[in-house]
Amino acid sequence: MRSGTSFFNAALFRKTFLRFWPIWALYTAGWTLVLPLRLWADAMRWKGSSTPEELAERLQAAVSQIPYLLEVGVALAAVMGLVCAMAVFSYLYSSRSACMMHALPLRREALFLTQYLAGLSFLLLPQLAVFILTVAAEAAMGCLALWPLVQWLLAQSGLCLFFYSFAVFCAMFTGHLAALPVFYGVLNLLAFLMTTLVEGVCDLFLYGFRSFPSPVWELVDYLSPPVILTNAVSIVSHDDSIILYQPGLVAVYAAVGVALSIAALLIYRSRHIESAGDIVAVKLVRPLFKYGVALCAGLTGGMFTYELLSGLSTLTLMGWILFWGLAGYFTAEMLLRKSFRVLAAWKGAVPLTVVIVLLSLSVHYDWYGFEHRVPQSNQVAAVTINGLHSAPFDDGQGRGLTLEDPEQIALVLQLHRAALALEEENREEESDPQGYTEYLYLDLHYELADGTALERGYSALPIVESDRGVEGTLTWAAGQLLSDRENIEQLYSFHDIEANCRLVAAYLEDVWNAQTRQYETVYLDGSTEKLWQAMKQDFAEGTIGVRYLFENSAERMENTCTTDLYFDYEAPPKPEDVGISSYGASFSITLTPQASHTMALLHELGILDETHLALSNREAEDLERAERAALTANSDPFSGPSTQTEAVTEVYYH
Repeated sequence: MRSGTSFFNAALFRKTFLRFWPIWALYTAGWTLVLPLRLWADAMRWKGSSTPEELAERLQAAVSQIPYLLEVGVALAAVMGLVCAMAVFSYLYSSRSACMMHALPLRREALFLTQYLAGLSFLLLPQLAVFILTVAAEAAMGCLALWPLVQWLLAQSGLCLFFYSFAVFCAMFTGHLAALPVFYGVLNLLAFLMTTLVEGVCDLFLYGFRSFPSPVWELVDYLSPPVILTNAVSIVSHDDSIILYQPGLVAVYAAVGVALSIAALLIYRSRHIESAGDIVAVKLVRPLFKYGVALCAGLTGGMFTYELLSGLSTLTLMGWILFWGLAGYFTAEMLLRKSFRVLAAWKGAVPLTVVIVLLSLSVHYDWYGFEHRVPQSNQVAAVTINGLHSAPFDDGQGRGLTLEDPEQIALVLQLHRAALALEEENREEESDPQGYTEYLYLDLHYELADGTALERGYSALPIVESDRGVEGTLTWAAGQLLSDRENIEQLYSFHDIEANCRLVAAYLEDVWNAQTRQYETVYLDGSTEKLWQAMKQDFAEGTIGVRYLFENSAERMENTCTTDLYFDYEAPPKPEDVGISSYGASFSITLTPQASHTMALLHELGILDETHLALSNREAEDLERAERAALTANSDPFSGPSTQTEAVTEVYYH
């Protein structure tokens, strides 16, 4: 009779399950405390202070919130998956236990599958038990709602399957128990950390570099499971119900977990028992480990030392990256050889040195032509500019501006070229800033006609007031963009408010009270819509919402008021605003003396009068100076009472 091949051993499964009972018992206790026991405790607490209808409503609300626990469940699955993998495959890290387990009359496939399923049961069986207990508790309290619990069970099981399988996969590559959590933790966040470090290096070396394009960071998120899965199990509102943001993504990662477990089995089949105690158990992976540690150490240590020493120069950073890269290389060699005698491995450090130096020089001297690349106007479909800060400081300041008009795109390209012309001056650490009155911090995002994108960012670009009329300068180009009324209307986002929101109130902030001699906030009683229309009429006439590059210029001081007009409005909820029917926000615009329709209506409503005044910034500055002078004069015991302030006030008020 032919004998069958077994891929599972029930006796070994029971032995492993009972041996590590504290793990699954603690996991069960934790979820039991968080779900059925907390629900029961809430019911007991609310029972004495609520009517039966109110109690039922509160319990239903509490039950519907169960999926919120999944964001914590991601961290719990990541930690418990590692703990379970360390437990069931701990025999691989001791020569005695490895030889003993592999001496059993079991195929390696059977041994692996039995241990793998035992560890997985530490997570899935407790969750199933807690699910049943919670269903029973909800049924007993009359608030049974299966769907939130089913969402929790399926998603948490998918999370546990992935993280546990990933930990098992990592376990196959090392023969040292202490190395497993290090490998597992690093690989979970390696893509995110390394991309952040490389981005920081590029930001220091490349003028105009701000960050990697969005597609790069999207890929990084997918390669950083804790990050992407936390986002996937976040809660959004859809048709007045609570759903997970990306439940399908959790299923995809669960499938990846199955694939990782199969890969782990293939590695396990060829793993040498003698590798117990080695940091890296698979010989083919050792060069990858060695140079990977060197690269990570170089970037991490280099950036840390550079920042610690306040960054002397970018070439200094290159030296620190090389130093820490070599330190990481020889440290990895020590771990692999289990010896401090590693200087004989210097030949392997030569290619590492060459690669680090060449990469650093290529970025420092911009061999890729990154810094000076400016697209042609016919290549640009649209451009978004952020950081075009200007005065006054209301809702028109600093918002993004998206332009598709060829003439406006041409102005942005001139702005871009002017920023490049300031490269050396802007990089010079000891440059004299005298003569500059303002700085711009620009972020440019080009959408090119071929479907690609180009992004640049520039910090502390100096603008000079005397350049306002000099065509081609940074100041001139920025001024041209801010003088276009369509651009200004986009900055203030009137259309979004009028199309999607409801005005609820209006008030003035920083109104000067001539009697109390203080600035006040004055609320309007009605007439909100009428005031909005008056403001829009003034905006259409170009008498309000005028932007100024230079905050302290005479033009800005004389033509804007200290008083801001605010409109409160209700906006529809965003998808992530769960359980919120609407949210409140406010819009502000600075008054100007020339805004005739708005000012006339405010006087007609009695908001502004001889006592309550909207002073221009110049008037407010002169008044403050006069009051300081009056205070100084009055503090002189040998001088009589001063009437300087009263005289100034009389001029401004009457």
